[in-house]
Amino acid sequence: MVKKIFSMASSTQMLIAMFVGFGVGLFFGESVGWLSTIGNAVILLMQMTVLPYILVSLIGGIGKLQKSTATLIFSRAGMIMLLLWLLALAVIALMPLSFPFVESASFFSTSSIEPTAAIDYFKLYIPSNPFESMAAGYVPAMVVFSIAMGLALIGMEGDHKQQILTFMHTTSEIFSRITRGLIKILPIGIFAMSASAAGTMGVDEFASMQVYLISYFVLCLLLTFWILPWIVASLTPITFHQALSISKASLITAFATGNIFIVIPVIIEECKQIMKQHDKLTEDGATLIEILVPIAFTFPNIGKLTVILFVFFAGWFNGTPVDLSAIPSLSISGLLSLFGSVYVAIPFMLDLVHLPSDLFQLFVMSGFITGKFNSIAAVMNLFVLTILTAALFHKCLKLSPPRLIKMSVGIGIGIVLTIVSLRIGMGMFIHSPEITSGVIANMQVADKVPTKVKRQFPELGKTPSNPIANLEAIRTRGTLKVGYIPSNVPFSYYNNVGQLVGFDSAMASKLAEDLDVKIEFIPFKKDKLAASLDAGFFDIAMSGLAMDITQMDKLSYAEPVLELNLAIATRDHIVNKFKNNEDILEMENITIAYVEHGDIIEEAKKRYPNLKFVKISGYKNFFRQKEAEFDAVIISAQAGSAWTLFFPGYGIAIPEITSRYPVAYAVAQKNQSLLNYVNNWQKLRKVDGHQDRIYNYWMLGQGATEVKPRWSIIRDVLHWVD
Repeated sequence: MVKKIFSMASSTQMLIAMFVGFGVGLFFGESVGWLSTIGNAVILLMQMTVLPYILVSLIGGIGKLQKSTATLIFSRAGMIMLLLWLLALAVIALMPLSFPFVESASFFSTSSIEPTAAIDYFKLYIPSNPFESMAAGYVPAMVVFSIAMGLALIGMEGDHKQQILTFMHTTSEIFSRITRGLIKILPIGIFAMSASAAGTMGVDEFASMQVYLISYFVLCLLLTFWILPWIVASLTPITFHQALSISKASLITAFATGNIFIVIPVIIEECKQIMKQHDKLTEDGATLIEILVPIAFTFPNIGKLTVILFVFFAGWFNGTPVDLSAIPSLSISGLLSLFGSVYVAIPFMLDLVHLPSDLFQLFVMSGFITGKFNSIAAVMNLFVLTILTAALFHKCLKLSPPRLIKMSVGIGIGIVLTIVSLRIGMGMFIHSPEITSGVIANMQVADKVPTKVKRQFPELGKTPSNPIANLEAIRTRGTLKVGYIPSNVPFSYYNNVGQLVGFDSAMASKLAEDLDVKIEFIPFKKDKLAASLDAGFFDIAMSGLAMDITQMDKLSYAEPVLELNLAIATRDHIVNKFKNNEDILEMENITIAYVEHGDIIEEAKKRYPNLKFVKISGYKNFFRQKEAEFDAVIISAQAGSAWTLFFPGYGIAIPEITSRYPVAYAVAQKNQSLLNYVNNWQKLRKVDGHQDRIYNYWMLGQGATEVKPRWSIIRDVLHWVD
């Protein structure tokens, strides 16, 4: 049995490895999650020879060309190839429009405020130091260097050139042999990654993979059976039906085997046959076809370019779609990186658009399935490129305006119908994951002390005032009175059962527990904070208070408990516009709400005179607005993220001009003993990690949901393990 498996084709072995891996993952569940390390090791081994192979294969492949052949290829065929690449890249960039809209939100993540490293395009594309480019993995720069060396070799003569070409050919063969050997262990990596994914990925994540697979299959079919044949039918005497029927044999073979190389002779004969049918085949034309197909095979084909769609899917899957401004650089860099292996190109492109590298495992798992579809797109690309070049050579390529219009209309209709159909179809069956508002709305304060929560605001002049209670008076009274702001997510708010919860509510409970007293929460309005403290309505205010310089002479702030990052909350569909300073300056009729940060708002008014700023009493007035009175609100990234859990239709933008501000607890100016205690208490709780645990729970959502073991046969069906 084992001998029979090893005698199978590698594609069959990979298919078996995938299904066996899925079976193992479903059976054993999370206990096989460690297999991902084996999968990663195999992928890293597969990448071992790729970069040097690009170098020697391009130099040797271009360098051995005759000058006349190189001129022909890089002028006529090169121009047609470039145009086909641009068309394919445009179609690929449009395909994400077919992804279904998924409304989602998440807790605050520190990665959202980390500055994004600017792309050094000079290093990316210009090999000023080729060795540095290779060491840093700058694939586009390596390709440019390799092409330059190959072109230089064309103009050389003599034994030295032949020695270099022989060395390049021999080295290329060495790398090919290594790769063929490594392919034998690739099924092991696919098995390991499939088992790990099936054992650890949730149902929602598996469902999301359908989006990539369906859109990818449709993209390849659209290119193969509509766009590319339509170009041939529009620009040459060959009809649409002839283009499809004559290439049928090579398409079927490529799909069945997943191998393009073996159908090169078939493509050559198909191209000769179709040109002969139209009496357009000369002896020189036949020679052109025989030379062009194998040389074009060494360049990235449209089938290979389609894998760029995975990067767009990875952004959608990760909840951080690829920005429109990044598409040109992604397309160019992706094209150049695909001169080599996809095993280097995909991680490179993921890193380029700042997406997690571990998403690459999803690509590898699906690679041999999608490979059959990109094989047919690659074959049709070679066929169309050769036919168009031959037609240009025989002067029967028709570039009249009516034909170009016909081609454009046909391609446009096909793309629009495909995207609309996919968007509607996938939208009906692929739904948003469970809304996370249920998570934050059910969170609870862990430290339990006798607690009383008042909801009625005390009124100055009406509510009886009390003497300011110092630390000794609080202990004698047996109750710590804490001021809070209602609906101040995630610092102080009511959960689903009406309990007052939040980061500062939890901190206040811990403070009361350490003082060995009960706790009583009293609501207050921010503009009356100092007067409320002086009136003794409460002892300390703990509710995400931004330190206000205008209040510092009226009350005392403790040491800052947190430093928050200023952000903008707005509707998902316009959130990216607030990330770029130039886009903000171009906005018109935009109203920005704010609750605090008056000094920052005054600076913003000067910087953005095109925006209208309106002060509101609370953040709930923005998120719960019934009419579109405000377009955005100034808020901290931490609080804004928490609000988007309740209102997933909103998102958070970190502007280019970033700003941080401290939040602190406040006591009456004369209450020095309580202030000293709180300052020392905060230092202690920061050092012992208690404050970090509260922060991780309320701000980052760590431990907010009960992580249940992944469903598995061994646990949930057979009950062999707990």
